[in-house]
Amino acid sequence: MKEKKNISVGLGILLFAFFLMGSLFQKSEAGLAVIKAGVDQDGNPVCINKSNVYMFKKIQSQNKIIFLYHDPIDDEASITKTFSDPESLDNYWKSLVEKW
Repeated sequence: MKEKKNISVGLGILLFAFFLMGSLFQKSEAGLAVIKAGVDQDGNPVCINKSNVYMFKKIQSQNKIIFLYHDPIDDEASITKTFSDPESLDNYWKSLVEKW
């Protein structure tokens, strides 16, 4: 009986440590090499490699960030990442500026 309890406690601690490590090593999207800006009109993911971005600007009043990037076909190539509230916009912007 005592052995089963020890095994249960040990497995519980192991499981807890496993989930804790995942949360500690989770990267912010702003630190990734690719910017994920949502989906297009067909439902396909819209992403751009950060190395192609030459400028990004924050529009606080609309809770969004516009990324302008190099595209030989389109002179006004850009993607827009929209946020639900000003706090999430500010957190993403801060992380983006620090990890660019």
